[in-house]
Amino acid sequence: MFKERFHFKLILSYFLVILISFILVPFFLHRGHVFFGIFLSTFLAFGLGLVVSAQTMKPVKKMIDVVRRFSEGDFSRTIPQDSHEGIGELAVTLNKMAQDLENKIREIQTKNQHLEAVFSSMIEGVIVVNGSGRVVSINAAVEQVFGITHKGAEGRIFLEVIRNNDIFEIIKKVLAKGEFFSSDLSLSYPVKKIFQVNASPVFEKGVVSGCLLVIHDITEIRRLETMRQDFVANVSHELKTPLTSIKGYVETLLDGALEDKDHGRKFLKIVAEHTERLNQLITDLLDLSTIESQKVLLLSEEFDLKKLVQRVVCNYHAQISKLRLEISNELPNDLMIKADPGRMEQVLTNLIDNAIKFNKPGGFIRISSNIMAGRIGIVVEDSGIGIPHNDVPRIFERFYRVDKARSRALGGTGLGLSIVKHIVELHHGSVGVESTDGFGSRFWFSLPT
Repeated sequence: MFKERFHFKLILSYFLVILISFILVPFFLHRGHVFFGIFLSTFLAFGLGLVVSAQTMKPVKKMIDVVRRFSEGDFSRTIPQDSHEGIGELAVTLNKMAQDLENKIREIQTKNQHLEAVFSSMIEGVIVVNGSGRVVSINAAVEQVFGITHKGAEGRIFLEVIRNNDIFEIIKKVLAKGEFFSSDLSLSYPVKKIFQVNASPVFEKGVVSGCLLVIHDITEIRRLETMRQDFVANVSHELKTPLTSIKGYVETLLDGALEDKDHGRKFLKIVAEHTERLNQLITDLLDLSTIESQKVLLLSEEFDLKKLVQRVVCNYHAQISKLRLEISNELPNDLMIKADPGRMEQVLTNLIDNAIKFNKPGGFIRISSNIMAGRIGIVVEDSGIGIPHNDVPRIFERFYRVDKARSRALGGTGLGLSIVKHIVELHHGSVGVESTDGFGSRFWFSLPT
């Protein structure tokens, strides 16, 4: 439409020039000035053409300037609509196109912001690699796990960023076959963790153009699974040992030993001891389960800790005398703490019981305290057999024993220190141990004052 009107204006201008020429040329011809008439007609035609072209191109230049701004992403200006002719219609169309384009760009930016927020907040590591094996993007989880940065990773070969051939082999398989691949990997470098790696191909026009890796850190899950398996195995073993003994002695009694008063009574005494051990084991298991579930209700009372220690020590008077142990309660008088007295008695009973069981004849047990940084620390120190250096980090684990045979012989269930740890943590405290093999141990726990 615009082209037709532009041509119409030119034709009209040329028609006017021809009309004027038909009037002027005969006039100058009559007077003998033929060349002057032709020159004047040509000049008029050229001038009129310039005027028409200038008037027509003026809005076009304005339009080109605004469209150039559109191409640079500046939609703040619009093309002026000077007329309702072809140029005006074109201006309306371009303004509408620019508005639609701006709305689309805003919509895409909003979606990108949402995707970026999801991408950044994912706890799973996400890596995008192009078809040539170069890193396109990584999220914050990958930066944290592998100790790298987005700027340092972008555009580089994957192996230059994360030096792990196992993950890179997965990327190569996905890029080559264009199929989803999943695998569990135990990495020792650059980090020592267990990951589940899910890799998906990225297609562009039906061709594999990249790979999307989603990395789940399953180290803790595997650790908990191992702990559960170990727990089941340990419980089964701990229950099986006394049950086997009970079954054997009961069968012996039924086969006739019951009639032998001397041996019968001895066997029944052994059965009673194993029954008591089973009862203690089940009690400790139920207690530990309740504490670990954090559903236990703690009483909050203020009480004298030194008196509580004295009461616990009195319960072991016979064992202390038998081993000729020197026990000293060095806690200050009127040492008041606010906690659950029943649970604190359980903690002190376990610690003092271990200090007695694993001590040497004629040795000592010292119970002391220290107060610093708003916390009170209680220390139970003994001169016993100590703990080997490699066993110290695991001493508070369930069923962990340094000397399994001796622990069972002394009636231990392997759960006491684990119960201590969980009770103290329920009180927002912490526990620890310092020990040298053969030279005694120093157990401590601290509570907020």
